[in-house]
Amino acid sequence: MNKYITLIILLVGIIGLSVPAKAQVGDPTEELLLDPKVDIEVLLPSLDSLYEIAKSVNPTLKQEAAAMRANQWNERYTRWIWAQNVSVFYNYSFGSLPFFAYTDPLAPQTGLIQVREGYRAGVNIQLSVFDVLGHRGRVNEAKEKILLQKYKRDAEAMELRRKLNSFYADMVGYNRLYKGRNEDYTMQMVACQVAEKEYREGSIHMSEYSRQKNVLADAEAAYHESFRFYYGSLKQFEAILGLPLHKVLLKQKIKD
Repeated sequence: MNKYITLIILLVGIIGLSVPAKAQVGDPTEELLLDPKVDIEVLLPSLDSLYEIAKSVNPTLKQEAAAMRANQWNERYTRWIWAQNVSVFYNYSFGSLPFFAYTDPLAPQTGLIQVREGYRAGVNIQLSVFDVLGHRGRVNEAKEKILLQKYKRDAEAMELRRKLNSFYADMVGYNRLYKGRNEDYTMQMVACQVAEKEYREGSIHMSEYSRQKNVLADAEAAYHESFRFYYGSLKQFEAILGLPLHKVLLKQKIKD
């Protein structure tokens, strides 16, 4: 009979015991992240999707993209900077302009007749030798700056991907450890309840009961330590991602 009672206590303890170590954060989605019975990777989008989210909000990549656009505008400006030495005019003026003349069709014998007043238009170009020979070099320099900024942006994106992968692996690994330590802690609490009952009934010696209590203390310490590691990895991953994790959880998983 005692064996049946012990078995019932064991089963009830395993089914009904829930370790109250989850953080009480108010938001059920945040609390779900700290549930030791849930796999974190099931709640989150794929790693590639998380990377795209991180790229879209990363301030360093935004800064590099803005610098690249600035260099592109500078390249366009440099390409046409020679035009500042070219001016176009159109006006009405007086005076003799021997270079602007025409032949009077009514009096061809008079030859060329100078235009002394009227509307006049023209183009004034003043280019130095440096403008002519050095322009291509300045344009090429501006293009190289664009490439340099592009490579820098790509390097930042690669570093972001590396960090994201690393912290994601840490988070998933600590989540596994957290779940395992929670199961050990739960089982040991039930074992201690059984041992306490048996000790009161005189079925086991005090030393065995004391050993079970020590094992429980070790399991509890290991559980809380695993929780600290897991919670820390969540916060580190959020810092790399650039968003709180509860904002990117899969909604269908939350409902389930």
